[in-house]
This record gives sequence, C-alpha cells and structure tokens, in this order.
Amino acid sequence: MFGKVKKNIIWRFCALVLCLCLLSAALGGCGAGNTAPPSGFIGNTQEVVSAIRRDLRDHSSRIRVRFTYNGDILDRLPELAGVWMEEALKETGEPDEGDYIRYQYGGYRVLCDREEDGEAYRYTVTIVPKYYMYLFQEQIVTEKVGELMAQFSFDGGASDYEKIRTIYDYVCSSISYDRVHEGNPYHTLRSTSYAGLIWGSATCQGYCVTLYRLLREAGISCRIVTGSGGDSGTLHAWVIAELDGKYYCMDATWDSGKEEYSYFLKGSDTFDGHTPSEEFLSGDFAAQYPISPSDYEDK
Repeated sequence: MFGKVKKNIIWRFCALVLCLCLLSAALGGCGAGNTAPPSGFIGNTQEVVSAIRRDLRDHSSRIRVRFTYNGDILDRLPELAGVWMEEALKETGEPDEGDYIRYQYGGYRVLCDREEDGEAYRYTVTIVPKYYMYLFQEQIVTEKVGELMAQFSFDGGASDYEKIRTIYDYVCSSISYDRVHEGNPYHTLRSTSYAGLIWGSATCQGYCVTLYRLLREAGISCRIVTGSGGDSGTLHAWVIAELDGKYYCMDATWDSGKEEYSYFLKGSDTFDGHTPSEEFLSGDFAAQYPISPSDYEDK
C-alpha cells in the first residue's frame, strides 16, 4: 500500500480560474495593484510557482509568499495557495521534481496573514508541507543515484529500452517489499526513494519514486500512476515509461525478486490486476501520455 497524498485544500475548477485571475491582479496583472511590493515579494505567477517548487525540492519547512493587493482577499488565500501548489507539482522533466516530490510528501497546511498598508493590504501566505524524509536523506539518495548512473554507463549509446531494462532489473533485484512497518501509517519513510535505494526495503510507492528518479536521470519520460491492485482493490502504484512515442506500464513491486517478469512494459489491455484512478483515465492525461494497448516488443 502506498502513503496516499492528502491535500488540505480542495478547490473546484471555477475557483481555480478565479484564483488565477486574482493572482494575476495581485501580482500586477489585469491593470490592478499600484503599490510598491513589500520585502520578499515575488514578481509574477511563474516566479511564485518556481520558488515554491524550489523550496519543496529543498525540503523547506515553511514556504512564504508575500505580496500587496488593494482588496480584502484573506479568505481566498487558502485556495490560491492550492493553485500554486498544484502548479508547483506538475511535471518539469527534472528527476527530482514533479511526481518525485508529489509522492514523497503528505500534504500541507496553509497559514494566512495580512497587514494594512494605507489603502492596500500586505499579505503573507505560509505553506507548511509534511515531508516523508529529511533533506539529509535526500542528499544521501542523490549521491547513491550518481553512483548508480555511473555504474550503468549509459553514455555508450544505450537504447532507451536498454536503459529501462537495466534500471528495472536493478530495482526488482535490489528492493524487497517492506513488511516490517506494514500497518504503521506514521512510518512514512518506507514510501520513499531512501527506503528503496538505501534500505533496500520499501512499499510500492517507494518502488515507484525510486524507479521514477532513475528513469528520469537516464532521460526517460515517465509518470507514477496510482489506483488499485489485485482482486481486493488495495491502494497501489506503478510507473508508465515512454518508448518510441508510446507509454508502457511497469510494476516493479509485483515483479520484485522474480527471474521472469510479468509486469514489464505491458500494454493497457494486458496489464492485469491494475485499475488506475479516474484522473489517469481522463482524456487530457491520455493525450499527454498515450499508453499503448499492447505490450512493447524489443526490436
């Protein structure tokens, strides 16, 4: 079972559009906001999102965004923080961003404050994330990843298939499923790349973030997919990876320790026992990450 990502803020699409407009106005767009920005102000939407993403990557305990706005929007700031966070967690292609962050933290709290500044208000939005591991553990993981990539020696013209197979072999042979901490919801470290790469024992989420990190380091586009697995409908996670313009499904958790794989580079029609969550069945996701209905055949 994987540690399910929990969000403290839920918003509807209409609220998201409203918040984006609000953000544009607050940061000087739409002709609004003529007051001088206070110390710590971030100048536009992309800079806000980039700063939050950087702070998440650096395991910052408190992420603060400050800005001045002419109107009273204090009660809307939690929704606005939710928009920023969702944008910050989108895929960038970087190995230590996107799903790598998303599936190694357990949500966040939002604290909002304001001070009067003449006819305007100075706002402070503080985001308090909950991480599954410490920064020093992330640094150990990064060192291990560097050692592995050197060991794999992909600079010699290895094909994408060879890269994926080499990394998959490593993950399946080096990690076992963590039964020791099973049923302990407070032991979140078992769902991290640290558990996979350093302990060699992890949950399916730990398998996935480990596989994701290594594949991205090798230049392979991939995503983590969550849903249910098996007849019991237990929460589960797996990875899809791109080969020749199509994405294929892989479940290193279920292939772990096996000499012959049953869940490597499978098509959607043959990936038995896996039911993706609704978000991964949407037209938008399918258009961006087209999953082949049939298995991959190495040429």
